[in-house]
Amino acid sequence: MQIRSGDVVLRSFDPSHARAVFEIRNHASVRSHLRDPGPISWEGHCQWVQENLVDQRRVHLFVVFVRDDPVGIALLRNFREQTAEIGVMVVEAGKRQLVCYKAAHLLGYYGFEVLGLARLLSYVPLHNRHALAFNLHCGLEETGVRTEVYHELAITREQSRTHLTHSHFQSRYGIEVIDEG
Repeated sequence: MQIRSGDVVLRSFDPSHARAVFEIRNHASVRSHLRDPGPISWEGHCQWVQENLVDQRRVHLFVVFVRDDPVGIALLRNFREQTAEIGVMVVEAGKRQLVCYKAAHLLGYYGFEVLGLARLLSYVPLHNRHALAFNLHCGLEETGVRTEVYHELAITREQSRTHLTHSHFQSRYGIEVIDEG
């Protein structure tokens, strides 16, 4: 499956993307925001891919492409009933803000309109004020739940369908779903 908005395309993970996902996850600008910012080994990455993307589909992972260049990953994970956690990681995100914005909206569309989820959660590290502002700009709202590490933000399917940010996105950029299967 592919979800497109202009030159930004989310492509469902397939094993041919393993090396690109490894390089994205291991890029310093992405790792610095992970729970463990240390380098990821190829063996550890392959194990994570096998366990989460091949053996079981615990993670719905998309590779974010700009034209034909893989620049990020977008994922839904930790599925519970009609809720999942959303995550978007883009290499040098500060220089690719529109790519991040499009990837987040496309992934939200996938979660709500393709999978039929009712709510998406985002866990933003307390120290990452840019990610917090970005999530708020995308229409997520703080839930009031805060751990020692994360802000919890959420958006519902209804909010996604009625929020001005989302209607503006649809009218300005559009969304195209391409089901290849």
